[in-house]
Amino acid sequence: MTERLFWVFLVLFLSSWMLYPLVIAVLALFIRRHRDSWETPSEWPAVSVLVAARNEEETIGSRIANLLDQDYSGKLEILVGSDSSDDRTDAIVRSFSSRGVVLHRSPERIGKPLMLLRLREMASGSVLVFTDADTVFAEETVSRLVTPYSNPRVGCVDGCRRNSLDRDTCESIYWRYEKTVKRLCSHMGAVLGATGAVFSIRRDLFAPVSPGRGDDFELAVMARVQGYDCVFNQDAVAMEPSPDDSMQYRRMVRIVSWMLRSCVLLMGRALRRGRIFLFLQLLVHKMLRWFSGLFLIAATVLAGSLSGGSVTYTAIFIMMCLFHAAAAGGLLLRRRMPSGLLFPYYFWLMNGAAIDGIIRALSGNPMETWEKGKGGAS
Repeated sequence: MTERLFWVFLVLFLSSWMLYPLVIAVLALFIRRHRDSWETPSEWPAVSVLVAARNEEETIGSRIANLLDQDYSGKLEILVGSDSSDDRTDAIVRSFSSRGVVLHRSPERIGKPLMLLRLREMASGSVLVFTDADTVFAEETVSRLVTPYSNPRVGCVDGCRRNSLDRDTCESIYWRYEKTVKRLCSHMGAVLGATGAVFSIRRDLFAPVSPGRGDDFELAVMARVQGYDCVFNQDAVAMEPSPDDSMQYRRMVRIVSWMLRSCVLLMGRALRRGRIFLFLQLLVHKMLRWFSGLFLIAATVLAGSLSGGSVTYTAIFIMMCLFHAAAAGGLLLRRRMPSGLLFPYYFWLMNGAAIDGIIRALSGNPMETWEKGKGGAS
């Protein structure tokens, strides 16, 4: 029984980290709906840029100026939602009213998803672009987020977040892994979720599964539930400050604690619409992945209990312990270790946060609002 449980937990762990990208890579060889470039639209649609902000007096002015300077040939409107800001955010946004920028203020804290829902009701563009208050777009980013809609099958476009507009200086194996999987999915129109700082969606496809919901992950998946493709355009570049590890942890806790329910709801929607591949993606790449830290802990404990009488299980247990030890070493020495050796550390940083988020979600205490912190909103 112990052996069977070990292999069950090991397979569950490997399914999201190894088996899923391998299957996606094979499928992308045979199913290639989209390339890495798109035809220019014959007519550029009207675009509404939605920005949810909470106490962003340090960045909101430059954020709006950056959006106003976009090289976009169609109509562009900018809507800023202030989530009960108590600094100068509102005054700064109003200073741009003569240039068409619209402020919507909520007198009480409502959280980012509900704020975006309210901004969507005010928007007039046929394409909605979503971004954050501390993000900076490259000059043609809005155009890059719109160009793929020349293909009528595309319903959502995910952009590329970097820590520099010129080139990506992040060399993390963890980050490269994520980007590779996203590009493979994009070839099939099967990107799962979107980057909140830089993505777009057709206005008519804005469909949160319930009132008060509508985060970047949910909106992108709902576009696919409705039968449209979600693609990744790596030329739609946005620069966002790199949060420190504590903020990364908090952000992941918020993501999982909030999105766990979204994922369950979306899996149900996908099944009812007959989107079996989407259902399996949500199950393996999201749900099982969020639980993968727990699976690895269980597999390690079980391997340890089996190691006494088996060379195979002893070797597996030692390898697992070395992985955990490498994560601990990364925690203590990460500023002096090569980035290529930090994968175990970042794995446990993210998966420790995921476990925290799962506990919060199951206890009915998700992190639904955001606070301003070092490196941006969390």
